[in-house]
Amino acid sequence: MKKTTEVSNLNSKDKKDLYKELKESQKKLTELRISQSFRKLKNYKEISNTRKKIARIWTILSEKILIEEISKVNKE
Repeated sequence: MKKTTEVSNLNSKDKKDLYKELKESQKKLTELRISQSFRKLKNYKEISNTRKKIARIWTILSEKILIEEISKVNKE
């Protein structure tokens, strides 16, 4: 249930917000990896969840870009 709500929330955002969210998630992943290397991270599952979120954002961004390109070609 959580994944579907997260995906629908990401789908409703525009590209600018998605890029902003992507940047924040990548920064969070970096911080998590640093915490892991210093053995301060309590929940290791958080790393894989963040990686999956980044992948979802990239997928949605790719879809939005592809849709824009197709609509440009169709207008010509």
